[in-house]
This record gives sequence, C-alpha cells and structure tokens, in this order.
Amino acid sequence: MLDGQLKFLDFFLNNTIEGKENEAKEILVKSFADQETGALSLHEFKKLQEKLFPLIKPEKLNEVKVAMAHFAQSLA
Repeated sequence: MLDGQLKFLDFFLNNTIEGKENEAKEILVKSFADQETGALSLHEFKKLQEKLFPLIKPEKLNEVKVAMAHFAQSLA
C-alpha cells in the first residue's frame, strides 16, 4: 500500500462509525488494489462511494466527501 493510501485509510477509519471499521477497511484495501491495477474507473469509484458513505459518522460525512472528491479528480 502506498503512503498516500495509508494516510487516507487512517483518515477514513477515524471517521467511520464505531463497529464498521473492518467493513470499511476491507472495501478500501480492495479499492487500493484495483487502483494499482488500473481497474478503478470513475464509474467504479462512484459505486465505491455508495458502499462507503453509509459507514461514515454523520457529522464527518461532508469532510469525507470533500476528500473523496479530491481523489476522484485523479480518476477523471
């Protein structure tokens, strides 16, 4: 896993609803692997967001959305 991916994983898990961390980590680790193989398209990223956003603490959702939108620009 790349340094930036580790930082994002840590950021994301710190904003995840208690008890949902393992589920979020599993989804993110798979997405990082897909990113490295080129399988993570913008369309796949949007599907990924649909899985991840419900796992985020409601009060942190906007902050996480901003971070993910910044990342999405690199996929476009």
